[in-house]
Amino acid sequence: MNPNPSSSSPPPPPPTPILIGHSLESDLRALKLCHPYCIDTALVYHHPRGRPLKPGLAWLTKKWCGREIQTRGEGGHDPEEDARACLDLLKKKLEEGPGFGEFKTDQESIFERLGRAKKRGGGVGGGVRSAVVDYGNPAHMHGNKATTALACKTDEEVVEGLLGVVPSHDFVFARLMGLADVLGWITPRAPQDSSAPTATSASATSQPPTSPTDDQLQTTLASLNGHLSKIHASLPSRTAFILFTGHSDPRRMTQLNSRKMQFENAFRSGKSPEEIAAGENGVRWTAADGRELEGAVELARRGLVFLGVKM
Repeated sequence: MNPNPSSSSPPPPPPTPILIGHSLESDLRALKLCHPYCIDTALVYHHPRGRPLKPGLAWLTKKWCGREIQTRGEGGHDPEEDARACLDLLKKKLEEGPGFGEFKTDQESIFERLGRAKKRGGGVGGGVRSAVVDYGNPAHMHGNKATTALACKTDEEVVEGLLGVVPSHDFVFARLMGLADVLGWITPRAPQDSSAPTATSASATSQPPTSPTDDQLQTTLASLNGHLSKIHASLPSRTAFILFTGHSDPRRMTQLNSRKMQFENAFRSGKSPEEIAAGENGVRWTAADGRELEGAVELARRGLVFLGVKM
């Protein structure tokens, strides 16, 4: 027996290096590195709206660790603070289990659920008949499980289509987009001065959103009121009539998100933040911009709903 086994025993294996960080793919691409063992907090934690969206490190730290980071504004990020946040998030994950920080996104379409439902009183005709009257091609989108899906190009077509399906369907969803279009909520409105040069850089995304004239807005509101009155008058008695806006003004959110994408695309191409921000058309993206974008998203998600029953 060897009296001193440690002298002849093989040395213990070296510790396995594991890279821990947030959105490591961007850093590894910029550094032109690859590594077999990585833990990315942008992947092991979920965005509330599910994949392929990734949550921000500041949001994750506030949500799951109860503290704020990246509050230096123009000063940029503190790498040590970010690294400690990633370690704390990993520790939480190990303590709470693999499902911690994930959001279930399994959802069932309301039209699919209505199709499985039985009519009150056991009437003939199978499940509840539903219809979607919307812009684009709803049969290939949210209306693919509805009994009937009608594609429209204008609010007038939506109203006519809705009036046609109401008598033979139990649930009808329709969307009027004329007001949102005039407000510039769907596509960015062109500047009032058409002679102004078109900008594709950050300067274009930093301009405040334009608004319609009073005459345009009043005409559109009068048209919307007329459409709603026509729909309400056509409904049979004891029909629930629900109006909802869906969201609030998304223009600031879209503006910030566009600038963020420009910055990220430039960063992925190998440029440094200083190079990206240089020049008249430079793009800047700071932690303060990220927090403003989060606030703009929360504001855009707010909406109004009006409930009524046709007597």
